Amino acid sequence: MSFIGRSIVRRGWPGLTAAVLVVLVAGCGAVKPGGSAAPVPAGAGSASEVSVPEDELQKTVDQALSTGDIKASTLPPLMRDALARASRTLTPAQIDKAYECWKATSCTLGNGPLTLGQADPFGGNTWRQFTKMNVILQALTHPEIGKYIYTDANLDLATYQANLRTLTAQGAKAIITINEFGPAAYTALATARRQGAAVSTYLGDMENAPANAYTTRVQYDLCATGKAMAETVQKAVAAKGPIAYFDGLAGNPQDAKVKACVADAGVDTVFNEATDYTAAGTQRAASALIASGKPAKAILYSYANTVPSIVNAYRAAGKDVPAIITTTESNAAACQRAEKPYPLFFTNSANWSARIAVDASVRAAGGEKVADSVVFPLPFFEVTDSDCDKSKPAEYPGPALVPDVLTDKMLAAR
Repeated sequence: MSFIGRSIVRRGWPGLTAAVLVVLVAGCGAVKPGGSAAPVPAGAGSASEVSVPEDELQKTVDQALSTGDIKASTLPPLMRDALARASRTLTPAQIDKAYECWKATSCTLGNGPLTLGQADPFGGNTWRQFTKMNVILQALTHPEIGKYIYTDANLDLATYQANLRTLTAQGAKAIITINEFGPAAYTALATARRQGAAVSTYLGDMENAPANAYTTRVQYDLCATGKAMAETVQKAVAAKGPIAYFDGLAGNPQDAKVKACVADAGVDTVFNEATDYTAAGTQRAASALIASGKPAKAILYSYANTVPSIVNAYRAAGKDVPAIITTTESNAAACQRAEKPYPLFFTNSANWSARIAVDASVRAAGGEKVADSVVFPLPFFEVTDSDCDKSKPAEYPGPALVPDVLTDKMLAAR
């Protein structure tokens, strides 16, 4: 499968061996070797088996994590298996089907008996839409999935809860979601499970959720990310602050966890504001920070796409842009930095984490015992001029494990 993305050789390739071959379950269509350090379980059924070199999986891992420093063999088994499936090459017919499904709220992906539901708390930005496509692409690797249903709560808790009820009422036995409502969502998630659905979450903070609220939680290590942010602050400004922290959604448990670990690492936070993940909200937060007079040397954030709004606010006020350290990637932010450099740090956007959740829920729905948690690393890297890809639109989120042709069509449609 061809993925758009910068070369990451500059961050180092680990030593690879091509001697280890593993089995990847193939549903249909051509398959490009994806590789895995362990066999991909054959619970999905298959028309054929394909031997896959480990080094091909490593290439996909390097794309997924935007680094060449983490070996596939060190990753959780469910993550390795999901990324092996992500390495498949889809047929033109499957590409067309994925795109048509992405434009809809429900579609038929195959002839299998299983309905897969995605309960999105919010679907209105590029990151969400690339995550949706990852879900669809992963679903295409599971021949037991027949129908896919997508719901968007538009940031409303009551709608989110109702959407989970709707998915189970429509027969979804495999459900995936990102929980951005924290404990307020636990009851609805647990109810979906009691009604027979396997419910797996991707990203968000589910570390303290009751066991009956999820089948598998998939997330990066939030506290390790907070500590990495603190280390990156030291690298960027040669001090432990002071810093400002921009939340995505107010009260988001994921941001709360990261902030707490940033503080535990000794970083002084002097300003905190929510952005609602929008350009306008980010502009307001940046303007409020400037007006406050708080001497933030760095801004920590969790959504790179709206970083240009921060930069614009500072430049409009005639102020130097502080270091910005954010999870996810943005071509617009990278290209803006290339024109007038300032310290900027990204992680991969991790849209592919939803693929792991798909695999977990599908396997559990089929009666397989799956791990209750998949925690993965999400390293930061300093943005350089080469991270700006002027051949791609501003909205391009960096390597997202979406084929070139689909990436271009999706961005053109938005």
